[in-house]
Amino acid sequence: MRAGDRSYDSTEASHRALRGIRRELERHPAVSSAQGFPPDVHNHVVTELEPDRIGRNVDDATLTVRWFAGETPDARPEFSFHYQDNTGRDFGWHHEPNPHVEGWGHFQERTDAETEYAYEPHTFTSKNPTRVVWEVLSLLPSKI
Repeated sequence: MRAGDRSYDSTEASHRALRGIRRELERHPAVSSAQGFPPDVHNHVVTELEPDRIGRNVDDATLTVRWFAGETPDARPEFSFHYQDNTGRDFGWHHEPNPHVEGWGHFQERTDAETEYAYEPHTFTSKNPTRVVWEVLSLLPSKI
């Protein structure tokens, strides 16, 4: 590699996206905290939500975000925004190959730990990490 040339690093691209996602989550009024794990090079972000601000009467609610930028700069990102709370609610928006739905975008929900996920297609308005944050957080109250 010559001086000034940069090769694409999918780990760094994913970490950069997750840092931006964490910052956007921290700005949202329904979020009490957002932490990237592991701290040095994030592979996911765990968000503690303020249940009363999302219309939920629970003790504990989290949104876990995973984002993989892809092996090449032109690859589609694979990501998920997955909600769970202490009552057993378990659902999320995903953009990744899944044999249960056509296309990459889908919403999946499990009503309790004993049932299988139910899937429905979902089209994301953007694949930009920070825009997806706001899209998902705007959809969250309607699914609660």
